[in-house]
Amino acid sequence: MALATAFAGQLARPHGAAGRFVGLAMDLANRKPTRLALDLLAPRAGEHILDVGCGTGSALVALRRRAAARVTGVDPSDLMARMAAARLDGVGAVHRASLETMSFPDASFDAALLLNMLYFCKADGIALSRLHRTLKPGGRVVAYVTHRDAMRGWSFTRAGLHRLYDENALFDVFVAAGFAHDCISVQAQPITKSVTGLFAIATR
Repeated sequence: MALATAFAGQLARPHGAAGRFVGLAMDLANRKPTRLALDLLAPRAGEHILDVGCGTGSALVALRRRAAARVTGVDPSDLMARMAAARLDGVGAVHRASLETMSFPDASFDAALLLNMLYFCKADGIALSRLHRTLKPGGRVVAYVTHRDAMRGWSFTRAGLHRLYDENALFDVFVAAGFAHDCISVQAQPITKSVTGLFAIATR
């Protein structure tokens, strides 16, 4: 259990040599969810797009390959923020911050990504409401989480650091954050034979 708890802590906030390994391993594990999320986001040239919980910056780099967008990443891990900044090599900004602590002006972004980070937010939607405010009117967000039916079988989730989601719980946290019911959709898609992913698409 101690090993599972340590791994859960690294997923929440990677640090040290183990955190570097976890970040790179997650890049590999998340290649399909990232690709599907970017398909749903459909980035366009000239947009300003935020990646919350950007990790090593792999999604930001993939996003830039699709469109000449202006990109900004935030991550609460100093290690991940540094790795992402190095990976972007000056073509985007990276800040050390969480969804709760980021301090962008209202209506700053055209779109946002939230990949595998809502596990660490409370169900009251307060943290996500900060993102709602930073989106421009009509701005869109795509979020990804693994369905709780798969995650419940993973030992690290029993450490208590991850909030698990089904379709209704994911929909509800966006409603609590201020997104209108008819501006939210949740899609379930297979990631592997045994893992289902959930994608929330919401528009301010």
